[in-house]
Amino acid sequence: MKASGPKMTKLRTAAKGQPCTLRLPCCNNNPETTSLCHIRAFGWAGTSEKPMDFLAVFACSDCHDALDRRRNGELWGWDDVTRALGETLIAQHRMGNLIVA
Repeated sequence: MKASGPKMTKLRTAAKGQPCTLRLPCCNNNPETTSLCHIRAFGWAGTSEKPMDFLAVFACSDCHDALDRRRNGELWGWDDVTRALGETLIAQHRMGNLIVA
């Protein structure tokens, strides 16, 4: 049986059209290219796996490439990622996609 692609969750689909929260120097500021960019760190997922969708930021295509290290030489720091994660979590909560009980 052929494996299906990744499940499109509310958190993933909500990223479309949102402003980039990562905003690295390479940011293209085009919400049409924004997608959910998973943070691959700290053993949050196995090899070739994505972490849970709440461990991700809204990122334009250029920032996404930089965070995934597909852009050579683009510098970013964990302070950028932490800020973007906070902004993304707040946005997802305001959209009703994350419920804090």
